[in-house]
Amino acid sequence: MRERRWIAFVLTLLLMLPLACVQKPKYRVIAENDLFVDLKDRYAEGETVRLKTYILMDASPTVTVDGERLSPEVDGYEYLVYTFTMPAHDVTVSYSLGGSDMMMQPFQITYDGYGVIDKIESAYPGETVLLKVGLVFDQITEVYVNGEKIRQVDGSDGDFLYFAFEMPYEDVTVKVESRNISAVDPDD
Repeated sequence: MRERRWIAFVLTLLLMLPLACVQKPKYRVIAENDLFVDLKDRYAEGETVRLKTYILMDASPTVTVDGERLSPEVDGYEYLVYTFTMPAHDVTVSYSLGGSDMMMQPFQITYDGYGVIDKIESAYPGETVLLKVGLVFDQITEVYVNGEKIRQVDGSDGDFLYFAFEMPYEDVTVKVESRNISAVDPDD
């Protein structure tokens, strides 16, 4: 009886072995040029493929997968990342820089309220934008870009304060807020 159980166990293992060894097939990513960073050549169906390229100032690359254009995300200040889900077939990836219609346009800067002198209307991503803000005595002045407080920089004189930020890959809104020094909590 023990022999039969042992034989049945071994046969069951032998029958299941091929199922345990089955892997998802991997499909090729064929890059038409060598401008992607850390790109593997094969991916399984459903796997997220990240196409990383270096950011080129004043240029906007076009990246397509099988002719379909992808939109980039920014990864720090060095890379643009294009992602797609790997289909169940080989794909061709292309990277190109077009003519003047493909050149990166500056992003817009709008202002919510008053306070900024010599308003800059646009800037390129990565460019440092310096804002000159009128100084109001007995007031604390803070400047926000898209809701994020930005830093005050040296160079303030008796009439103006200067603030700087690095232009992101999007349009921004600048807002200046001033409040009375006596209204400020010393524990803030």
